[in-house]
Amino acid sequence: MDRRELILFRKGLVAFDLMITAAAFIGVFFFRQWLAIESQLGQLPRWMGRIEVPLVDEPSLYYVVLLGVLLFWWFAFYVSGTSDFRVSYARMAGRYLRAVGIGLALFLSGFFLLKLTFVARSFVILFAVTDLVLLIVGRLAVMETVAFLRSKRVDGHRLLVVGAGALAVKYARSIHGQPPWNVKLLGYVAGPGEEFDPGIPEELRHGSVLELERYLNNTAVDEVLFANSGLDNNTLANALHVCDERGIDVLLPLPPSIPQRSRVEIANIHGIDLPLLGLRRTPTGEVNLALKRLLDLTGGMVMLMLAGPIMLAAAIAIRLESKGPIFFKQIRAGRNGRKFTMYKFRSMVVDAEAKKAALAHLNEMSGPVFKIKRDPRITKVGHFIRRTSIDELPQVFNILLGDMSLVGPRPPLPAEVEQYQPWQRRRLSVKPGLTGLWQVSGRNNVDFEEWMALDLRYIDDWSLWLDLKILLRTVPAVIFKTGAS
Repeated sequence: MDRRELILFRKGLVAFDLMITAAAFIGVFFFRQWLAIESQLGQLPRWMGRIEVPLVDEPSLYYVVLLGVLLFWWFAFYVSGTSDFRVSYARMAGRYLRAVGIGLALFLSGFFLLKLTFVARSFVILFAVTDLVLLIVGRLAVMETVAFLRSKRVDGHRLLVVGAGALAVKYARSIHGQPPWNVKLLGYVAGPGEEFDPGIPEELRHGSVLELERYLNNTAVDEVLFANSGLDNNTLANALHVCDERGIDVLLPLPPSIPQRSRVEIANIHGIDLPLLGLRRTPTGEVNLALKRLLDLTGGMVMLMLAGPIMLAAAIAIRLESKGPIFFKQIRAGRNGRKFTMYKFRSMVVDAEAKKAALAHLNEMSGPVFKIKRDPRITKVGHFIRRTSIDELPQVFNILLGDMSLVGPRPPLPAEVEQYQPWQRRRLSVKPGLTGLWQVSGRNNVDFEEWMALDLRYIDDWSLWLDLKILLRTVPAVIFKTGAS
């Protein structure tokens, strides 16, 4: 199975999972209808006892619900990474458990918002359990079938390696036999003047790269891996041309000077004939980023509806305690240093900024951040809304406007950014967030260096599932005031 077949296989797994989900939904529906009919006739088996199951009069409504279920479950499969089959069966079962849980949560949310009273709760629970079992059994059956067919397939994807040193052997071993690719290693061709590694058997030594054209003319090759970074430009260009003329796929390693954690993409710009190599350290994928924005908009609207009364009460309390504006507006640095106005409830006296310089010696945070646990500028109402994080709620407007996200690094002051070390500036490469790893890891109990490291770890490991986990962990952090001041 080559890489193109691998992509198709992953898409096929998602389609197969959706078919299983649809089958589980329809199967449970007909089983429940059977129970309803048998219970009315009094013909249920004795071990079931006397149960009353109402008969669904309009089955067509359930098929409409099924369309929504498949949409929710597709999103859940995507977020949970169930199409990645190169994991242990135990981890695969855990991912399915997560996917069904996410799908069920989305379905129940729609259930209450749309008031789908005709859908029985017992049906939803039975469907979720049945679907989980069938998904796990179905994946086991698919993978065991693929493994069996692989074992019967003699000739797989045929790979030739250009390079004969230790690095070439390492590359080949990492690709050869990677299930279910079934890669067949044809052997190695050495670069000009390169010696074959002693661990390469004689039958896998196929001469020099200068003879590559003759070898490809006499042997069926599917892909050529260039694992010799010492080839001069002319030799490499000729070898690539030989492969290109024959329509043979090529794998080229990146130069070691390129940062290893960068995401690589090929950029084609109109008016330039040569493709450009793009390197990114920020989250990629248009679908992923669109879903993150959708999560921001949905979460922002839900927050606005749920926290509206709390925000109104906070505004009234601030106005009654002291004169001055209800909201505190401050210029912050957003994605890649863009300036935007961030909103918070005012928790300090009106002239707080003018008094900051006189309190600089009391700063309890390392690095270019100013924090005091018992800041004398904080009002009584301000102390409460800070401890409960209510002061941050107006940032929901920043989220809806697109300046911020629900999850991400906290937006710093431009003056703080000027004092950043070079490696710390990468935290500005993504949109800032209302909450993040820092907030759920202790907040003010975490020193500045660790705070920056947490933000960079979030950027490197970002996924929609990570955002959801941080949002879930934020709730107890706010309730128990973890690290708040």
